[in-house]
Amino acid sequence: MSSNTMLQKMLLILISFSVVTWMIFIISQNFTKLWSALNLSISVHYWNNSAKSLFPKTSLIPLKPLTETELRIKEIIEKLDQQIPPRPFTHVNTTTSATHSTATILNPRDTYCRGDQLDILLEVRDHLGKRKQYGGDFLRARMSSPALMAGASGKVMDFNNGTYLVSFTLFWEGQVSLSLLLIHPSEGASALWRARNQGYDKIIYKGKFVNGTSHVFTECGLTLNSSAELCEYLDDRDQEAFYCMKPQHMPCEALTYMTTRNREVSYLTEKENSLFHRMAPGETSIAGNQVPLISVILGTWVLILPLIPFFLPPLSWPYTEV
Repeated sequence: MSSNTMLQKMLLILISFSVVTWMIFIISQNFTKLWSALNLSISVHYWNNSAKSLFPKTSLIPLKPLTETELRIKEIIEKLDQQIPPRPFTHVNTTTSATHSTATILNPRDTYCRGDQLDILLEVRDHLGKRKQYGGDFLRARMSSPALMAGASGKVMDFNNGTYLVSFTLFWEGQVSLSLLLIHPSEGASALWRARNQGYDKIIYKGKFVNGTSHVFTECGLTLNSSAELCEYLDDRDQEAFYCMKPQHMPCEALTYMTTRNREVSYLTEKENSLFHRMAPGETSIAGNQVPLISVILGTWVLILPLIPFFLPPLSWPYTEV
């Protein structure tokens, strides 16, 4: 009985030893993976806490609101963009022609009184005589008095359909001459506006930096496509910046003056350039022979005063009847 008991104890000890050995083997095989996972979680937690202390969260800085002047400038530029839309053309003959356009005086009279308004309806056509279907032409309306050697501008209203209303206020007595000039066709005005807004590299700026007896010239401009270190000169009022490439061994404050010269660059096509060739006066005057001299007289003014009733004031002193 005792021998069986002893055998059972030894067998139990052997099984226990085997189980413990197997568990130690399993733990040793997975210990590296377990430690790596544990170490990774600790590192991530530590980095998050460190990042919060090194790089604290900051709220987004709101954009600086535009000033009243900046809003006004933006509004003007947007209106100009609307009034000067792109006007592509295939041939110069399809652009506005002064010689083929017509001008008609509305409600003509033999004489006008000083201070009257004179209205002229202008219809523009291309070089083929075809009526233009849009506006945008750069027109100059002027009136002058040869005797007084005086002149004034007229007001031009664009109906955006190829017709314009030109209005003059007749300021003087005597003979008054009128002139309507086509400065640029709408296609040319549109090309100039596009070229004007296309880039800032039309002018070359060179800044002179002086440090003691040495001086250096570097490239400057509103925009510089360079990876070199730049000096920024900021206008506090308008928040506009001007840049210069920083010279070596010189501070940005060493900039003394600026030189400029034009760059040989054009944003106009060959066809667009042909619109700006100088023309003879007869080619720019619109209907020069159709608008005669205007005679202006002083006129007669009649001043009419309203009838004001007159009442005697009531008696206020003591009186007696007789």
